[in-house]
Amino acid sequence: MTEQPIFLLHQPQLPENIGAVARAMGNFGLNNLRIINPVCEVQDPKAIATAAGAEKILADADLYATLEEAIADLNWVYGTCATQRHLIKEYIPIRQAADRVQSHLLRGKVGLLFGPERTGLSNDQLARCHGVIQIPVNPDFSSMNLAQASVIMAYELSHYTARAQADLYYGETCPASQQQLNAFLNFLETKLDDINYWRVSGKKPLMKQNIENVFTRMQPAEQDLRSLWGMIDLLSKKNK
Repeated sequence: MTEQPIFLLHQPQLPENIGAVARAMGNFGLNNLRIINPVCEVQDPKAIATAAGAEKILADADLYATLEEAIADLNWVYGTCATQRHLIKEYIPIRQAADRVQSHLLRGKVGLLFGPERTGLSNDQLARCHGVIQIPVNPDFSSMNLAQASVIMAYELSHYTARAQADLYYGETCPASQQQLNAFLNFLETKLDDINYWRVSGKKPLMKQNIENVFTRMQPAEQDLRSLWGMIDLLSKKNK
């Protein structure tokens, strides 16, 4: 049985929106909801009232303290954003993205990440996404309510057409999980710290964000990470 896409709400602020997302998911046969560090109570009476029949999705939602924990077991994560940011990132129209998500689901787990109502996702968070899904809206008024964005996303996902096979043949390996990718990035950061790669400490956050962005765009397999890990480890020992 093919996996379902997972909706991830990062720091939602209004209980009404959480309930509305659950309702939108229920309308289109989706039930896997993860909520990350919410600012409000997930089981707030306003959330339950807005869910209007999708209370079970709300009750079964998994809660996480951090984004890293919430995506650890996922193979692909796609962010949602109304405007393009200063990131080298693929921005995918929603209908094309829905077809791609279906293709990925034949191989592993896919998460769709929504940001807080007031600010949306930060560049740091988008850097950990494999791409950014965009809903075509009026560029002069591009901000969308979280509940509105989720219902459009759920609708499009319910209309995708399954392909015969995934786009990429993995052979004996498989797509790396976000936990594996994060472990590799932490290892790489340690090695770069050892050689004072960052040079100016104030520039490290942006440089680190750019490196993370490179690897999420690559969508590495487990074997890719093992090979890179081994090469970097050996090179660092040779330099010493």
